[in-house]
Amino acid sequence: MPANTCVHSVINNNYKIVPIAHFSCVIVVDEKESTIPTKTLSAVLDSLDTHIAVIDSQGAIQYVNEAWKMFARNNGIDDEINWLSCNYVSACVNAASNGDSSAAEVVDGLYGVIENRLSVFNYEYPCHSETEQRWYVLRVVPLKNYADRFVVSHHNITSNKLTEKQAERLSLEDPLTGLYNRRGLNVFAQEEFSRAIRSQTSISIIIIDVDHFKFFNDSFGHFAGDRCLKNVATIIRTHARRPGDVVARIGGDEFVLMLSQTDRVQALHIANRIKDSVYNLGLSLPDKQRVTISAGITSFIPKKDSNFQDILYKEADAALYVAKKKRNCTYAMDVITDV
Repeated sequence: MPANTCVHSVINNNYKIVPIAHFSCVIVVDEKESTIPTKTLSAVLDSLDTHIAVIDSQGAIQYVNEAWKMFARNNGIDDEINWLSCNYVSACVNAASNGDSSAAEVVDGLYGVIENRLSVFNYEYPCHSETEQRWYVLRVVPLKNYADRFVVSHHNITSNKLTEKQAERLSLEDPLTGLYNRRGLNVFAQEEFSRAIRSQTSISIIIIDVDHFKFFNDSFGHFAGDRCLKNVATIIRTHARRPGDVVARIGGDEFVLMLSQTDRVQALHIANRIKDSVYNLGLSLPDKQRVTISAGITSFIPKKDSNFQDILYKEADAALYVAKKKRNCTYAMDVITDV
């Protein structure tokens, strides 16, 4: 999910949904019994790195701490925003009405706590920016001793998540190239497809095949063939520059590059750069021709939950078939707009 759709805010009723928290670090003290000044308690909350807001039973924000405000500032939200005029529940409802299944789950959890059907609600999801991967966990609980107030907190769990993903990645990697294998592609592609639906941004698939690789492998041996594949994989990997980009080896000499927030023209340009870089490796076949690649490209903006992932791969594969007829060629299918 792009950073600008992860911020905890509602501005002019536009959808901006929140990152999420693993635990709530909230101190509630009955002022009649407490000797700690209210300003001191507020300072304590402002010292925490957990993003905290208090909402009423209608979802209207009553309080946010400094970490909440800082996250908003760092993600392009106007520093002058009046948070007390924002409605957290409305933001999530608007997101859900726009087809965001994650927001729909959050809405159900919020109302579950507000209506006293749940004592606590937790929800984890990714909130990636253009420069880094981030994960948060949301926690919603009633505010102790206040019947119509609720605490919404958001905690950054990126460090733990990256450790988990590193362990998971070992089972999802192609041992020869270090790229994802087919299983890894399916796992991470689904996450990116879901994000593209939420943000309504274009996603592109490039399927790449090494031309006449069997001829090369049979002529020079498996060691030379493996080295060729590693070189090609390295070139493809250098073009996966965004956190949501995914590179995989899905067959002997076949690769997939999935590009987030990339349209057809941009994807075709990237495919041509990869094609030229492989040609410039200078690897030769026995007939003195250079090792080359062919690539099929397709792009679209997903409109709804369907079998769009299968359709996208099918279109890219069809484009590859056309490209391979000419060899050392890239071919882009028309953009799909109705899936």
